[in-house]
Amino acid sequence: MKLFLSILLFGVMSAVHAEGPLTSEMETYLVSTNKNGQETLSPAEQASPGDIIEYRLIYTNEADQPLSGLVITGPIPANTEYLEKSARTEVPASFTVSIDDGNTFEQEPVTRTKAGDDGQPQNVTVSPSDYTQVRWQPKGSLQPDQVQEYRYRVKVQ
Repeated sequence: MKLFLSILLFGVMSAVHAEGPLTSEMETYLVSTNKNGQETLSPAEQASPGDIIEYRLIYTNEADQPLSGLVITGPIPANTEYLEKSARTEVPASFTVSIDDGNTFEQEPVTRTKAGDDGQPQNVTVSPSDYTQVRWQPKGSLQPDQVQEYRYRVKVQ
């Protein structure tokens, strides 16, 4: 399991870098907590079940003019589950999640109507462990030379 996750983490880290007017990079960190409750982050080279991984999606505008209409999507790899309320950014943006591999995105909490024990329809909240992707849509433009960062965490199963 450790080897598979090492390959998965490396593949995600290296596959997201792009060059051009907008550059992107994905960094992965292993989150550790000491006995005093303080967190430390170290580059994630491999992970084991129960480990927490923090993904950082970093975008830089290399152009001479603002870029708008950005959509930032982060994967939730197989054998991991999204940690509820772990998504962070300092950029004003709407945040949505997908439970169907990116075909649709919706705001949290995600709900579905299912038949209850009595056969009557009832709304149920979908667990964050069922999320397959996370997405931010920044409300403004990415200015020249500006860097934006988006973070979220998953737990290795």
